[in-house]
This record gives sequence, C-alpha cells and structure tokens, in this order.
Amino acid sequence: MGVRSYGRRRCKVTKQLRAGTESAKGRLNFLYRAAAGLACLLLASAGICWVAANWDQASSVQKLAGAQLLLAVLVLAALWRARGRHARHAGGAGRGNHNFTATAHLAGLAGVAVGALLALIGQIYQTGADAWQLFLAWAILLIPWLLTQHTVFLGLLFAVVLNAALGLYLGVHDGGIWHSFGGWAGPALLAALLNAFLLAGWERFIAYFGDGWRIGPRVLATAIAAWLVVAAFTGIESRSGPIGLSVIGWAALVVMYLAYTRLRHDLAIVSLAALAAFVLLVLPLLYWVGSEAGLLLVVLVLLAAMAVGLRKLGQLLRARAVKSDPWYVSAFRLVAMGITAVLLIVFLLLTLDFDVEFLWVPGLALCFIGIAAWRWGGSDVLRELGLTAMTAGLLLSGGSFFALHEDGSGVAVYALLVLGVALYSLAGNAAFRFIAAFFVLGMVTVMTWPHGSWEDALFDAGRALGEAPLPAYLRMWWFSLGGALVLLLGRGEHTGRRWRPLGWALVFLAQITVWQTPAPQPASIAQAWQLDPSVVVIWLACAALPVAALAAVVWRKPALPMAIRIGAPLALAIAAAGWMGAPGVSLALLWLVIGFAMSHRSLMGFGVLALLAYLAHFYYLLDSSLLHKSFVLGATGAWLLASAWVLRRSQGARRDALTRADSAAGAAAGVAGDAGGAAGAAGAGAPVHGKASILWRRGGLVTGLLLVLVVANAGIYEREQILDHGRRVVLELAPVDPRSLMQGDYMRLNFDVANQVQAMLARTSDPLLQDIERRRGGLLVLRPDAQGVHQLVAIRAAQGNGPAQENGNGQEDVFLEFRLRGGQVRVVTDAWFFPEGQAAHFEQARYGEFRVDEEGAGLLTGLLDKTLQPLARR
Repeated sequence: MGVRSYGRRRCKVTKQLRAGTESAKGRLNFLYRAAAGLACLLLASAGICWVAANWDQASSVQKLAGAQLLLAVLVLAALWRARGRHARHAGGAGRGNHNFTATAHLAGLAGVAVGALLALIGQIYQTGADAWQLFLAWAILLIPWLLTQHTVFLGLLFAVVLNAALGLYLGVHDGGIWHSFGGWAGPALLAALLNAFLLAGWERFIAYFGDGWRIGPRVLATAIAAWLVVAAFTGIESRSGPIGLSVIGWAALVVMYLAYTRLRHDLAIVSLAALAAFVLLVLPLLYWVGSEAGLLLVVLVLLAAMAVGLRKLGQLLRARAVKSDPWYVSAFRLVAMGITAVLLIVFLLLTLDFDVEFLWVPGLALCFIGIAAWRWGGSDVLRELGLTAMTAGLLLSGGSFFALHEDGSGVAVYALLVLGVALYSLAGNAAFRFIAAFFVLGMVTVMTWPHGSWEDALFDAGRALGEAPLPAYLRMWWFSLGGALVLLLGRGEHTGRRWRPLGWALVFLAQITVWQTPAPQPASIAQAWQLDPSVVVIWLACAALPVAALAAVVWRKPALPMAIRIGAPLALAIAAAGWMGAPGVSLALLWLVIGFAMSHRSLMGFGVLALLAYLAHFYYLLDSSLLHKSFVLGATGAWLLASAWVLRRSQGARRDALTRADSAAGAAAGVAGDAGGAAGAAGAGAPVHGKASILWRRGGLVTGLLLVLVVANAGIYEREQILDHGRRVVLELAPVDPRSLMQGDYMRLNFDVANQVQAMLARTSDPLLQDIERRRGGLLVLRPDAQGVHQLVAIRAAQGNGPAQENGNGQEDVFLEFRLRGGQVRVVTDAWFFPEGQAAHFEQARYGEFRVDEEGAGLLTGLLDKTLQPLARR
C-alpha cells in the first residue's frame, strides 16, 4: 500500500509539473508573439505615416532610394532567417506555426513596404494615377511572396488590397459594363464572386497558411456576405426592387451554409450566413410595406425568421456539444433582435399618439409584456418576441427619460438605471443583457455629462488642449477598468452568464469614448500639465492599465524567471509612455492581455481589431502631425522589437530548462510516448518544410524583391524621361470651393480647361465627343498665349479616331491627356501633395505647371502664383 500511495503521489506531482511547464511555455510564447506582432504593426504604421507626411527635408532621390533600400533589407533579412536551420527551429514562440517566425514578420513588413513605395512614387511624380491602379499593382506584386511564404497576414493583405482595387475601379468607372444591371448591383456581385474564389483557394490551402483560428475564411466570408447585402441595397432604387438580388444572395448563402455544415464545420461562418440572409429578408419586406398593418406583419415575419434561425443554430451547437451560445450566435441574435425592435418602435410611433416625454408609458408596457413572454412563453417565437419587446420598450423608455432629463427632471436618470438593472436581472439572455447594459450606461453617461456639454466634448474633443475633454478621459478610464474587472469576475460558467454581457458592454463603451480623445504631441503634454495636471494623470493611468494586466499575467504561478517578470512589464511601460496621449493602443493591448489570461479568443480577436481600427483613426487625427505620429509609432515599435529579441534570446535557455523538466516529468509518469503523440497531433495538418520547400520559399523572396524593384524603377525611369524631355505646359486653375480646397496634406485641383471640356461634353452629341465618352478619355490640344499660359484649342479622341477640332495652324500645339472619372474631367491629376504645415503657402496657387511627352502623358511638376512664379516647398 505504501508503494502504491507513493506512486500515486509521484504521478500527481508529475502531472502538476507538466501542467506548470506548459503554462510557463504558453506565457513565454504569448509574450514573444504579442511583442513581435505589435512591433511589426507599429513599424508598418510608422512607415505609412512617414510617407504621408511628405517630409521636405529629404530629396526625391533620397526618399526613393531609402524606401527601396529598406525594402531590400527587409527581404534579405527574411531570406537570412529562412535558412534551413531557422526554418526548422524557429525557436520559442515561433515553433509549430510559421506565422510567428521572424521570416513571416519580415515578409509582412516587406508587403506593406511595397504599397508604401508605390504610394511614394505617385506622391513624388504627381501622376494623378487612379487609386485602383496603385492597389492592383500592389496586389500583383504580393503574389510571389504569398505563394511562397503563405502566411495569414500576407493572405489577408492580398485580399484586402484586391478588394480595394476592385471597389475603387468600379467606383471610378461607374460600374463599366455592369452599369446597365442595376447600377452598383453588378459590381457588388462581381466583388462577392471574387471573394468566393479567394475563399475557395484559402480553404484548399489552409494547411499551408497555418490558419488554426480560421481567420482568413471568416474574413473572406464576411466580405462575401457584405457585398451581397450591398448588391441588394442598390436594388432598392431599381424598378423591380431588391427581390431579385435578394434571391441571388440567398442562393449564395445557402451554398455557404451547406459548405460549412457538411464539408467544413465552421459555425461562425454559418451564423454569418444566417445573419446576411436575415438582412436580405428585411429589404424586400420593407420595400413592399405600404401601411402600418403591413409593417406589423413584417415584424411578425422577422420574429418567426429569427426564431427559426436561432433554433437551427442551437441544433448545430448541441450536435457539437457546445453548451452556451458563442459570440457569433449572440451576434446574430443581437443584430436580428435590434432590427426587429427598431421596426416595432416605428410601428408604435406611427400608430400611437404620444408626446416624447410620455413614451415611457408604452415603453414600460412593452417591457412587462416582454418579460412575461420571455419567462413563460411556450415556443421559440414567443420567447424571441419577449426579447424584442423588452428591447423596444427599453429604447422607447430611454429616449423618453432623456427628453425628460433635458427638460430638467431630476429622477429620469435614476428611473433609467432602475429599469436597466431590473431588465438585466430578469432576462437571462446574453444578447439582451448586453443591449440593456450598453444602452443604459451609454445614456446615463450622456445625461450626467458635466455642464451638459457632452456633444462638444465627445464630437469635437481635439479642438485644443486648453479645452481638453477630461470628462471623456475619465469615463473612458472607468469603462476600461470596469470592463476588465467585470470580465475577470465572470470567468466561471455560471458567473459568466451573469457578468460577461456587462463586461462586454463596458468594453465597447470604452472603445467608443477612446475614439473621442485627442493625440497630443510631447510639447502639448507639457502644456496640458500646466493647464490641468489631472489630464496628464489620466493619460498615465490609461497607459498603466495594460502594464498592470501584463504584470499580473507574468507573476502567476508557476512563476517565470525574475528577469521576465520584471522586464516584460517594464518594457511595455516604456512603450506605453510613448503613446500615452493616444490611449486606444493601450486599451487594445489591455483586451489582448486579459483575453489571453482568460483563454478568451474572442476578446483577444477584439483587441486586435480594436488596435487596427484605432491606428487607422490615429492616422487621421489632426491633434498631432504625421511626422510626430511616425516617430512615436516607429520608436515604440523598434523598442518592442528589441524587447522581443531580448526575450527570444533569454527564452532559449529557459526553453531548454522547461524541456528538460518536461522530459523528466514524462519519464517519471511513463507517458513519454503520449507526449510525443500529442506533439504530433498539434502539428497535424501543417506542411512539412523540407529542403525543397526552403529553397522554394527563399526563391520566392528573391523573385518578389526583384519584381518590385524592376516595376518601381521602370516607372521612375519613365517619369524621369517625361521630366527631362517633356514640353512645358501651364494651365490656369479654376475656382474651387474653399471648404474642400485643403484636405490634410494635399490640395484639391480643378483646371479651367477641364471645365471647358465638361461643358462641351454636356451640350453636344458630336460623334467625336461620343467616342471620347466611350473611351473615357481623350487629348487636349493646347496652345500658349502671350503670357505662356496654355489655352484649349481643340479636343480629340485618344487614338485619333475622329476629326480634330482644330483652330489655327497648330505649330505650337501640345497634346495632353485627359480622363473621364466619376462624371468629371481630370487633367493629369486632381490633387497636389505637399508637406504638412504648408497649406496656407499653396493657397496662393493660380496655375499648374506640367511636363508633357509626345504621346500626351503629363506630370504635374509644380504650382505657380498669379505672377507665374513657382511656389517652392518651404
């Protein structure tokens, strides 16, 4: 007995050691992956901001050479890291998934750098090329790397860029041959078809992408569903309505449903298809509504459709032994219930004669009816009716209480809080609890805003730091802290059903308020300290949130080495100080860290999406210059990259120690064979990278680099030839609406000759002009006047097929291309890019100066003032 007892205790200790080893490994891997991924994302954003800043301290040659040199360095570094030893033993966090190797990160940065290089060429040479051409060239140049590196990031980048190219092309050309088929309906269906092909390709080669989270298929499926809905929306303005396009959409969604319930089991995509089908049902029903009774019938039909959809999703969940509703099922219910509730409110407003201050009466009645139907309804339709009625009642009551509060009522806020708490407690549905918490807390925030100035503080937050929106910062911080604590409180299954909807509501409210906060420069932080130190304290508190969360993660038992427990939070704290005035980055990291601590994939995914969205928003903020943004993002990204490298170096010894402990534990328990089997299972489905595969990957890197350099330098050479040998042309600028004259770092241009051509096209049906419209462009015949300003003499078709409308001997005539874009005439370009801060200087422009080759291709080389003197960049 003693021997058996000793053996059982030893086996138990061994299992605990193994679990602790795996936990420590997981946290080390998370630290490396998060640091390296965030660093690359920040560095890519820094590069985009630097290109957009149009820095005037570097010449065009220096910019182009530097961009190409950087691209070459990235690719060569990826090539070096793709050597056989590194490809097989990518150390630490990268092992088992090539998406987290140094080669993958460098290839991703190189992919972004290609787009930046193309944008830089267009910016320097002011070609006026259509944006879709840049995106299409970018997508094509990514193909060699996509085919050989097959990372999730490159795949998503390719899909996004290709969709952008298609959307921009169809927008510029008004749908082209598809214009006769319902306007934008045809282009939208074409875009959905393109994404369907991309989805099929991704699914076919998903093992090569290592896409364990199925990010690619879900993103592409979302794009398909979105384009199908867009197509149906465009059909509303057609004679036949949206029914035909909705039927096409339903057919496509049925195929998606069958594919992902029988061939590839992905309930997230199934839920997405159900949601898109629901929206496609709403459109034709609303199109046919002609009375209040018809609107009520629509509400009932939607309730039945929602109940059927949720019942089917529930059956699929039970077949896979999923107990609670995952986020995608809750998202379906949330959107469907919200749409139906809004339509129910519209019906009530049309049929009831209530002042807004008394709408709380029917609102409370709906809430009581909804509670009864939800708790005691015997069918799915009645239960969904109950949730919808409660949602509609809450929205009606909230709007009425807000109106009463605006009229000076002192109890409206408390009444709304009591109603929200009661409904949250009585309704056990996660989607409704989220709506109740989000709506009530949002309304209370607005109603309790200091001095009633919430509109200015939220929607004009960046006016000046002297009027810094401290209330917005405070509420954002409390929402963030509350969301983190409530989510951690609801970690268990039972407590999660009660508290998790509230936590998610706080998370969303925090993300909304963070978008209303400015992004000050360091000098502005010092200024803010002098004006109101509490603002700086809040900035520090926001930056400290992810640091505190990370410290809690790394100090969990079994403890990591002291160097990592102290070094990781310290490294993040230094980086957080860099973006202290832009708390959106800190908040996104907070959700990422908490999601990892809770093993909550949806929260981690939300953190990544929040970070991407905030970086895009951060780019457009005017509180800070693009150069400053580039410096902040680049410096913090470089710091995190260095921290990831140090972590990786220190991780080697730690990994070896953990591996030895793991091996010893396995030997003691006699489960070494099982451990090997688990490792093999973890790598199942991933392709084996042999010697031929390594050569293929390295060859793809080199081929892609050479292709990019050849294409870029060929374009540069062609434009330089125009600058060196082209004829000088000066065109007068036409007046432009001053409200749209300056937009950030570029100036909108409109030339007088373009207006003349526009007028000619509008008032005549001459065969030549019809030919120009068919070709979507032509040639201007220009002649200089006594001042050297070129005037329009005639126009002709691009290929000369048609009689030229000449006037004069044409000895000094110059041909210049023009294009028809979006119903407007564009002469070379409609924008002039200049460095930040020089808008007032270029407002003096009265003429544009071009260089034009013999074929009519032109480049805008500068702007001239009223005396024809160049406006040099300062």
